[in-house]
Amino acid sequence: MWSKGKGNRRGTLQSQISESDWNGAPTEEVEQGDITSITGSSSGAEIQMNIDSIYDAIKNVEKEEDAGSKGHLFDSKLVNPDVNSYAYPRKTSIVGAPLRKLVKRSTEVSFTVPSSNSESLSAPPSNIWTKLLGGDDDLWDKGDMFAEDDDNSEYREEDRCEPVKTCSRSCYLETRHFFSTLAKYPYITAVSFFVLVLCLSAGMAAVNSERGKHIMQAQSSAAFVATDTAIWFANEFRRAMLPLYGIQQGVIHSGYFDTLKDKIGSYPQNVIQETVGTPMTKRNVTGICDDKDLQDKFRSIVEPINAENNLDGVVVSYRLFPNNVACLNEPSGESTEHFKKEDFPQGDERGSAQSTLGFDAGNSDNPFWNMVTKDLFIERKLNVFGPFTLPPLKETFCGHLSIWSELDQNNSTQNALTLQGSPVVGAWGFIMNFLDWGKLLERSDIYERFASRGFEFELYRVDGPVIEGADRATLAKSGLSHLLNPENSISIETESELHGIWANKVGVVDGWEPSWYPMAVAVVVLLSFLFAFMTASMLVERQLHRDLLYRVMPSRAIKKLQRGQTVLEKFNLVTIFFSDIVGFTNMAGNMRPLQVMAMLNELYTELDKLVEKHQIYKVETIGDAFMVVGGAPDRVPAPIAAQRVALFALDVVEFVKDFRTKNGDQIFIRAGLASGPVCAGVVGHSMPRYCFFGDTVNVASRMESTSSKMKIQVSELTYRLLQDSPDMTFDFEKRSEGGHFGVEVKGKGHQITYVAVLGVLNCTSLN
Repeated sequence: MWSKGKGNRRGTLQSQISESDWNGAPTEEVEQGDITSITGSSSGAEIQMNIDSIYDAIKNVEKEEDAGSKGHLFDSKLVNPDVNSYAYPRKTSIVGAPLRKLVKRSTEVSFTVPSSNSESLSAPPSNIWTKLLGGDDDLWDKGDMFAEDDDNSEYREEDRCEPVKTCSRSCYLETRHFFSTLAKYPYITAVSFFVLVLCLSAGMAAVNSERGKHIMQAQSSAAFVATDTAIWFANEFRRAMLPLYGIQQGVIHSGYFDTLKDKIGSYPQNVIQETVGTPMTKRNVTGICDDKDLQDKFRSIVEPINAENNLDGVVVSYRLFPNNVACLNEPSGESTEHFKKEDFPQGDERGSAQSTLGFDAGNSDNPFWNMVTKDLFIERKLNVFGPFTLPPLKETFCGHLSIWSELDQNNSTQNALTLQGSPVVGAWGFIMNFLDWGKLLERSDIYERFASRGFEFELYRVDGPVIEGADRATLAKSGLSHLLNPENSISIETESELHGIWANKVGVVDGWEPSWYPMAVAVVVLLSFLFAFMTASMLVERQLHRDLLYRVMPSRAIKKLQRGQTVLEKFNLVTIFFSDIVGFTNMAGNMRPLQVMAMLNELYTELDKLVEKHQIYKVETIGDAFMVVGGAPDRVPAPIAAQRVALFALDVVEFVKDFRTKNGDQIFIRAGLASGPVCAGVVGHSMPRYCFFGDTVNVASRMESTSSKMKIQVSELTYRLLQDSPDMTFDFEKRSEGGHFGVEVKGKGHQITYVAVLGVLNCTSLN
């Protein structure tokens, strides 16, 4: 109640109390005055405090919480804290956290203001008290109903980390729920693993197929380049040696050199004694081989043939050996149009025309010349030797072709050539040329051929004579050819015709594996795991969806709905259980909605476990009402259905006896059972529910509503079914009121009902 005095103003509390809260209060204004007391009630207990008590209590609360100044309760500092009355400026709020803690659940409150001429102003207590406690929004505060506010700050600082915390918690809950579902349903893991294996197999098969194609293509490309290169060199060798045959015929048929062999004579004629027995056995050919006319005639044969075959700069020198003695040389010491003297050794350099003049190759101890003359005059074949180093040539080949003269039938010895002391009839000598291998390599573009395709190579001779220190088997190689091995290379052999069998080892230092192969494998593995995870996620979601649907309605009804059929079923005899909480309306009025929901959720979660235990079907919950049915939708004999529902009801009552809310309050229920025919089905399309219809549902509801606290009331038909229970006996007593058996049931009149006897043995197993 409000009390006002003459001349007082209403402005003191106007900022916290809306006009509707005054509920018809006088329109005259109340002047500023002193509030001396607050009275109210909490849970039926009256509260009355004078302002001194309030102030002392507020000081104690604020001391305990280190809240700061004594005036924290109000918007402005107290004017006179030492007297029994306190003045509050206009537009001042007396609402604050300390007052809220002092007066917690009061439903009525009045403020007494001293006045000599008082008059009552009525206001809705709950509305005013709600305003004083901060508004209706507090009803939805989480946590405890009277959770303390932060008194140390006028404004709450927004928690900037809250979105991150919420997101992290959501991720954690989703992950935990995901793995718990996997553990509950092993088939999801099996299917996901199968998808993983399938994706890995298919992906790796595709990648390996492309890898095999790449390797085959790379090796085919390497083989093609190697073979093509070998063919090119074979053709070039043949073309480089072709002039020897032309010069051979020129020497034989020109007649310029017919007497040259006789002038040199047979060994040991004109031999230089100090060279005998050395690798460079020489004969004195002065005045024979230094004839300028002979040199010019030799040049006239050599240069046109060399130029015609486009070998200028490649074949750098020709040398004529009549009687196997070095005699004529082109170039002969000076450059010409087709030969440059700087391309070949000069003066006393090894291999020069001057240093080798008069050298007798047929009677030398040099193994090289022994091999050459044997090929020429014993084997009678073209001899090609090299490569070897002959400065200024880094690498050179030399070709040798024998020259044979016509036999003189009258004097066979005249046509014989001494070879290592043995005469060779018809042999005249041989012609020799020098091939610049480096120039031929430049013409071939062999390095660019392989490098452009990313190959390393080594071109070498497989067979044929190799003289240590004279020539070598390797013909050409790239910079990293030493890194080639059987794993990363292939060898292609070809017949060079003039120089034995050549082999070209071609490969890739990093192997034939394509560079993209490791990345492709990683992508396949990643995608396989991704597909497996997506499959698992899909199956988890599908399973959770299925579980949720099966909790909402029976599987048979779900299948019909999915096929677009109407769900309608008839059951001849089922047993229905109803229960509700005694005094739920008053209890809910003293609790916040969230607290009510939490309490019901805690209670009905345990009842759901009992439903599963007794194999019955939970129909629905409406507020505090709980409904289950036995014998539907899974059909069982009526006595068994009644027995299951009765056992469930007994377990529920026993459980509720020990159940306490979080605030420590005890609840009580009443329950009712009825049996009879029903129809079940799904009505409508939006938010479908599996519902039961029929008079049996109404009777069960009436059994519950007319039951007593912590009692189970059953209809007569249910009682008879329980008497026929196959393996249980139940203890019931007939209900009576006012000395008459039965109870008045709305819409049914007087009905005979039975109540389960609690506190004694209610059922006994017959087994």
